[in-house]
Amino acid sequence: MLDIRDLSKSFGGVAALDGVALSVAAGRVHALLGENGAGKSTLLKCLSGALRPDRGEMRLSGESFEPASPRDAEAAGLRFVHQELNLVPGFTAYENAFVGRRYPRRFGLIDRRAMRARMRAVRDRLGLDLPLDVPVRRLSLSQRQLVEILRALMDDARLLVLDEPTASLSEAEAATLRGVVRSLAKAGCAVVFVSHRMDEVFELAEDFTVLRNGRTVGQGRLADTDRDGIVAMMAGSALSHERPATPPAASGPAVLRLDGFAAGPGRRRIDLGVSAGEIVGLYGIIGAGRSSLLKSIWGASPEAVGSITLAGKRLPPSGIAERIAAGVAFAPEDRRSTGLIMAHSVLDNAVLPNLASHRAVHSLPVLSPGSMRRGAEAMLAATGVKFGRLSDRIATLSGGNQQKVLIGRWLSDTTRLLLLDEPTRGVDVRSKAEIHALCRGLAARGTPVVFATSDIEELFMLAGRIVVLAHGAVVLDAPAETLGRQDVLAATFSEAGG
Repeated sequence: MLDIRDLSKSFGGVAALDGVALSVAAGRVHALLGENGAGKSTLLKCLSGALRPDRGEMRLSGESFEPASPRDAEAAGLRFVHQELNLVPGFTAYENAFVGRRYPRRFGLIDRRAMRARMRAVRDRLGLDLPLDVPVRRLSLSQRQLVEILRALMDDARLLVLDEPTASLSEAEAATLRGVVRSLAKAGCAVVFVSHRMDEVFELAEDFTVLRNGRTVGQGRLADTDRDGIVAMMAGSALSHERPATPPAASGPAVLRLDGFAAGPGRRRIDLGVSAGEIVGLYGIIGAGRSSLLKSIWGASPEAVGSITLAGKRLPPSGIAERIAAGVAFAPEDRRSTGLIMAHSVLDNAVLPNLASHRAVHSLPVLSPGSMRRGAEAMLAATGVKFGRLSDRIATLSGGNQQKVLIGRWLSDTTRLLLLDEPTRGVDVRSKAEIHALCRGLAARGTPVVFATSDIEELFMLAGRIVVLAHGAVVLDAPAETLGRQDVLAATFSEAGG
């Protein structure tokens, strides 16, 4: 279906693609793998018509394929679900689905009923639970991801490209999507699947191509290799296996204590304690209350009720400024819209939570450029962030490096509690290992870490203690070493919280 040979693309003398080759067969799922910055996004942009390659050849069903714009690619039957969502916040799901498409009309006017009915048919056929009449800015990140997927599947596809489609989906939603992908492939569609979740890749895909530093370094059938082989191709060498965290022995009273705490009136109240040096993983399906609990601990829920205590000091139920002053740090799941300021520089984003410490004169609101630069350079070096210049926009960094800035800028001697929502969403295996190491290093100094994840592999890889939420209530709270995957999933889908 798709044959790419010797594809190259440079930006300012830096080669993002250097002779890439990729062949994708009809009726098969092909995994496109590589670390952040390996060239996957640039390759997909060339395929979609968003970029023009400097040289090389692309052929679709044997015919030369040179899309001058995304419209050309769509007309040829290519459909894309990009990792970074491209939705109009004020539009509903069905209105977003028709952006760039011809609107159905009735009596010369846009027929919204027909638009809604068409998207509802696709949603129901896929068995997804998604409101269609709500502005997408009011939807959760996983629901916005589903809008992107439905939009791509509104028309028949010859080639479907999915870039990290399950990064923010629950286990059940991801399983549903995998079933949809298998059905499309069975019907003859060629599927290019980009994911950093190795268990998902081996479950779904049949063929693979690995990129590293803009070059194709491996191709073949997944049945002929294993996880270690793929990771070694991606990294250029074998990565050491991550050792699951060992829960520390209880050391005195809880650093964080929630008593009858909830995001608002009418919500299920939670009692929870986290001791010094603990790494606690929150798990549950979308809507179980993981993100809302973290945001409430962070002080972002104005209607939060109950008691919250940090290091023996009672905090008000809400108030972000009070949390920062108390040493609470938080990295949200959507780094692009709520975590980083994408139009600002690497420097600005690196020092943002610590501006007060970079004042030229302590009593005046005037910042010292030299102090900011030294602080940013020290943090970036400590977290292993790869960047060009401090003045570069942070949007130019790979997803993994953006995530390390988002988390690393909070790591200081004054941090008493670290809250992370999907800490490794959409990052490669090396960046994931580095972020986990940052968390373990902070915990080793006695700072508790509480993180929410939809990746059950990460849950067991990082957490020393697992807390499962269902319907806003805690239905399981136990050391990770005493639990298995089935224990967690059984609690996740239990009715105990109902």
